[in-house]
Amino acid sequence: MAGLFACAAFNAQAEVDPFSWGAKIGLSLSFARGYDEVQIQGTKPTGKFLDTPWGHGGLYAEYAFSDYVGVGLEVGYMKLGSTLEAKTTTGVNKGEGEKKDANATDSTSSIVVASHGIAIPVHLQFYPLGREEESGILKVNVGLTTYVPVTAPICTQDGTKVPLDDTKKKELPSYTLAVHGGVGYEFPFGLAIDAKYAFGLFEKLNLEEGEEQTIFNNVTGLKSLSTQHLTLGVGFNFMSLLT
Repeated sequence: MAGLFACAAFNAQAEVDPFSWGAKIGLSLSFARGYDEVQIQGTKPTGKFLDTPWGHGGLYAEYAFSDYVGVGLEVGYMKLGSTLEAKTTTGVNKGEGEKKDANATDSTSSIVVASHGIAIPVHLQFYPLGREEESGILKVNVGLTTYVPVTAPICTQDGTKVPLDDTKKKELPSYTLAVHGGVGYEFPFGLAIDAKYAFGLFEKLNLEEGEEQTIFNNVTGLKSLSTQHLTLGVGFNFMSLLT
């Protein structure tokens, strides 16, 4: 009887343990914003939506102050990138309502800025339905994400990698901070799924006042190239093994 009571007490404590931690992997998708004044070969470009698909993975930890509010921390690998494209047409007969001549050709110019790094989201975690592990846990979070590049930036123009000297490297924006929001669900047996969207801040190019960037020779007006990203993850809460 003493052993049964001890097991019951242990399981009751484990089911309401405020601390949880685990690992996750998933898909990351990033894309550009903030290019209103940019022109590529004299044409206004468009940003490719979710143009940099990649994988991400890392560790996470959560602590619940109550059944409805907690905090969370994640540390993991991610690739972030932005692509701008401009489509131009040569050989247009402007005297006939912008109709194409027989010899008209279409061409596409593009620029890409990307990097590999470590993402560190910190957030407030809310549990709208409470933290009843035996019936699953719905999670909603809001917070800030910092990103630390661990490789040299990758820049390409029309599919060709752009060599970066020290001057050009100094011009590149540094992805330092984003605001994010997300939603997730943890099943009673520890498996968890989540989705998170982040909006990058403070990503202006480091240019001298009045100067244009020199990284891409076919681009004007490029003062900032901010990044948004979406992550979809699958993880496992290792603390659930104690219940």
